[in-house]
Amino acid sequence: MSNTVPKIAQYKQIQNDILDKISTGYYKKDDSIPTELELSKTYNVSRVTVRRATDNLVAKGILTRTPGVGTFVSRNPATQKIAKLKSFTQEMIELGIKPSTKVCTFSIKKADDKIARKLNLESDSMIYFIERIRYGNNEPLAFEKTYMSVESNPELSIKILEESKYNYIEKVKKLKIGYSYHQTSPILPPDKIAKLFNIDKQTPIIKIGNTTYFEDGTILDYTELYFNSPKYQLNYIKSR
Repeated sequence: MSNTVPKIAQYKQIQNDILDKISTGYYKKDDSIPTELELSKTYNVSRVTVRRATDNLVAKGILTRTPGVGTFVSRNPATQKIAKLKSFTQEMIELGIKPSTKVCTFSIKKADDKIARKLNLESDSMIYFIERIRYGNNEPLAFEKTYMSVESNPELSIKILEESKYNYIEKVKKLKIGYSYHQTSPILPPDKIAKLFNIDKQTPIIKIGNTTYFEDGTILDYTELYFNSPKYQLNYIKSR
């Protein structure tokens, strides 16, 4: 039996990439996306594969297609508020678990093109790069890589990051966090993560690409989260 994670179909990769570009503001509401021919050249696939990806997004109401005119963004998928948004600290406290955080990396650098798009910033904007280990009762439950704008958060510090970032943003800065957009995928842990979680490299874990938005639609941060899945179950509470 193979231990590798199944490869994602090409049309799903294209679909996810388009969704990601919409959620991060690269494509905005009413923008036209590239033609099927342009997309087929970009992704080096057939137009049939591209059409399957865009058909799915049209069916979900995220894209709309006008014959002879083009395909346009009709809404941002991140505005679907399908789950209660809680900080790690809040979740641990509610579960009766003692939370703690270790900041491994806290640095400032220029954003590359990928991260600039994720944060809706100009290329080469100055950003924080943060790595944190989140513990529950002294056990490592999650590892985070976070990217944030320096200009928007000039006062950010290790002390703030060792506690609750959400709590600081909402209670100290008085800014309201609106929602998060998650892209979830099962992966086999990189060596560094497997060692941290004390698990075999063939044990699947959950990785989430998470973009957090304020109520006005601006972006707080982009975080890649790796969960110690054998010990920490990711749960959502859906609400109307």
